[in-house]
Amino acid sequence: MNTSSILEVANISRRFGGLMALRNVSFQVSRGEIVGLIGPNGAGKTTAFNVITGTLPPTGGEVRYEGRRISGLPPSRVVVAGLARTFQATSTYPKETTAENIYRGMLPRIRESLVGPITGRYHRDLSASEVDGEIDRILQITDLQRWANVEAGSLPYGLQKKLGIAVALATKPSMLLLDEPAAGLNHEECNELARLLRHLRDEHELTLLLVEHHMALVMELCQRIVVLVQGEKIAEGTPGEIRGNPAVIEAYLGAPDYAHA
Repeated sequence: MNTSSILEVANISRRFGGLMALRNVSFQVSRGEIVGLIGPNGAGKTTAFNVITGTLPPTGGEVRYEGRRISGLPPSRVVVAGLARTFQATSTYPKETTAENIYRGMLPRIRESLVGPITGRYHRDLSASEVDGEIDRILQITDLQRWANVEAGSLPYGLQKKLGIAVALATKPSMLLLDEPAAGLNHEECNELARLLRHLRDEHELTLLLVEHHMALVMELCQRIVVLVQGEKIAEGTPGEIRGNPAVIEAYLGAPDYAHA
């Protein structure tokens, strides 16, 4: 394995009956990178995320994280390994406050919590007395302090998306997978999202892999891009290389609305 890689996806395939949703897809993500995973609807992007994070087992191939095979592990153990994920739709507890949602994400890390043994968290790094400080730290990172005591369901949509990132950060990951983080955001919110993701990489040493249809954001933010079409990888490279790749243009970027698809 490449020693600089934090994540290695090696020839993963996933079959649903007679449909091959993924076919021998391989790519690596190096520590400290922001990598985009793009492609038209039905390309297999979310299926790839589901395989990487343990929601679905691969039909073939394997996923390695920090040098350890994680394919086949349940999602709770993948999170414990240091790989967290956000979802396309907001996935918070709407009747609980912003701070309470972050607390829920933090439960496996709390020494006195019963969740740690259930999920297999062996390195529980917070005592109960440290929880409030950790919640405050995550609120500051995500600029959600003003909404700490507001019910999640009453937050504007853009803040609910940001709260999803905050809950993922509460697990203390070393890598974050973001599934369409810009979906439904306006231009100003997209710019704020880009600033937050750069901050997470630069100041908090997080590695990021994102599935995203907003091409302007992907081209601006990502150092490398992997392109899937009909379950197969057709290209990988820098934004400039992807923008000029004839196969990508024909299969995806050639669509008239690609910049906001």
